[in-house]
Amino acid sequence: MRSLMFVGPRQLRFDEVDEPKIVDAADALVRPIAATTCDLDHVVIAGRTPFSGLGPFPLGHECVGTVVEVGPECRSVAVGDVVGVAWHIACGTCAQCRLGHTARCTLHGEAQYGLPVNGFWGGTFSELIRVPYADFNLAPLPAGVDPVHLASIGDNLALGWETIMPTVAGIEDPEIAIFGGTRSIGLYCVDVAVHCARARTVYYDDDPGRMAVAAQLGAEVHDISGKREKDFHLAVDASADPERLRKALLSVMPEGYVNSVGIYFEDVALPLLNLYLRGVHFHNGKGHARPNMTPTLDAIAAGTLHPELVTSGTYAWAEMPDILTSPKAGSKPIFVLDD
Repeated sequence: MRSLMFVGPRQLRFDEVDEPKIVDAADALVRPIAATTCDLDHVVIAGRTPFSGLGPFPLGHECVGTVVEVGPECRSVAVGDVVGVAWHIACGTCAQCRLGHTARCTLHGEAQYGLPVNGFWGGTFSELIRVPYADFNLAPLPAGVDPVHLASIGDNLALGWETIMPTVAGIEDPEIAIFGGTRSIGLYCVDVAVHCARARTVYYDDDPGRMAVAAQLGAEVHDISGKREKDFHLAVDASADPERLRKALLSVMPEGYVNSVGIYFEDVALPLLNLYLRGVHFHNGKGHARPNMTPTLDAIAAGTLHPELVTSGTYAWAEMPDILTSPKAGSKPIFVLDD
């Protein structure tokens, strides 16, 4: 089969590799219908991460697909099911998984698709992928919804729900600030904040394309260089930019919340005295996809969320190397695998 390989900064190619096989009785094999980039993938491709010198390795960890084979212990997943695939490898039964911390699975640690960490699991920009613990790690897609625009459900799309909803639950008339910069995650957060949390949502950025989408989703949009308010219940740092992180940290009311979904590969300075004096709850960490995929899909099935507005373009599978190494990729390019 063909698998898209990261070779080096802005160097991608398709390689012919062996197809995965059922290894354990709870495995399933999934053929992608559509796959897309996590915001991190663009940074890897650009050569700005520690992974960028480790190529070649298979790329991609966001896709939806069709189940084509199941192991004998699969009970809720069957051949022909159309599913979303969680980006991380999780057993679903260990102490961390039972807490909903599926990206911290005690059996598989950092293991995931699309990066060379803790085992070889391949990438979702491949024509077939092996999914362990398939009954747990696969989420059935709702009928009647175009699966192409759900390609991000296994990571960034579900992370929008995770970043917003648990934090503002129980807050009356929430007000949320979202500091953009990492392509798609901030926009998925806007969609959830406006249409699920029913929050007054303010989006800060300097990218005209993302700002236009945020406005279309219902946010108040402001240029990041201008003045900002400082009394939000929740501020989301979706920037991976130290200065924007600082602005997010200083934008919440006393005892407010800041959730950072940006990845920082170097230490950054924090205004700790200010945070101490006001009391700020700060969280930064990987998204725990699987517990958040189902409520996100339920909201999409109900017509509440609008992931199609975040999609920046749909392309043929063969176009991956060219699109992903060019500015044409936009915030959320989706690639469709031919039948």
